Amino acid sequence: MIEGLKRNAAPVVFLVFCMLGFALVPFDPYGQIFLEKADGGFSWSHLFGIDELGQDVTSRVWRGSANTISYALLASFGTLLLSSGLLTVERNGGSNVSKLILAMVSLGIAVPVMFLGLLFMIFMDRSPATLSIAIAIAGVPLAFRQLRILWIEQNTALHVEASRAIGGNRRHLFFFSLMPNIRPQLVEIWKLVFAIAILELSALTFLGLAGDPNWAELGTLLHKHQKHLLQQPTLVIWPGVTLCAILWTIRRIRAE
Repeated sequence: MIEGLKRNAAPVVFLVFCMLGFALVPFDPYGQIFLEKADGGFSWSHLFGIDELGQDVTSRVWRGSANTISYALLASFGTLLLSSGLLTVERNGGSNVSKLILAMVSLGIAVPVMFLGLLFMIFMDRSPATLSIAIAIAGVPLAFRQLRILWIEQNTALHVEASRAIGGNRRHLFFFSLMPNIRPQLVEIWKLVFAIAILELSALTFLGLAGDPNWAELGTLLHKHQKHLLQQPTLVIWPGVTLCAILWTIRRIRAE
């Protein structure tokens, strides 16, 4: 346990540091308080420069990383909850229900998140929360398949059969036979779902579906500053580097 905490110390510290962008940004990420320095480059007080609206880019990238992580994290947990519920229904609903769910999942694999995002915009306000809901639902087919394979493999394992043979009930089987053995695989599935959610959220906001074009989020920042790529490349480089660093950090998380 202690060794596992040590191995995950660096990834957890980095993600927590990103999340502190909700509270510790040096300047208001939406405050146009440096108009006289607009389009300014590096300075010791503004490490990432100033954008064309007089906003501190360091504060916006930090707040943007916090927004990206938080909304993608909610979407990933939503995906896993929906997938687990669907798996429970599929496992206990009989053959007809199972066939129907498997057919729906196969169809859902072919539905892009972009389509779901636009579909949700018809019935809901254009907002980050709407995008999180769309991403959570779009990730269900992939997560459901991974969870189903994992469940079938573990449910027929020898340690589970041994627990059944000695009279273990469902609760005992789940908490003492299944969970200790599937926890590492569950973490890997969550990492995959979380990373995909981050990429999809940034992609959808890059396309302008967040509602507020000035919202501090990594995809929105990349979209907003792409026109300055040749004049001020750092305005694009820093959000991109931060996004890559977050994805690399997620990959470094270990379940052991």
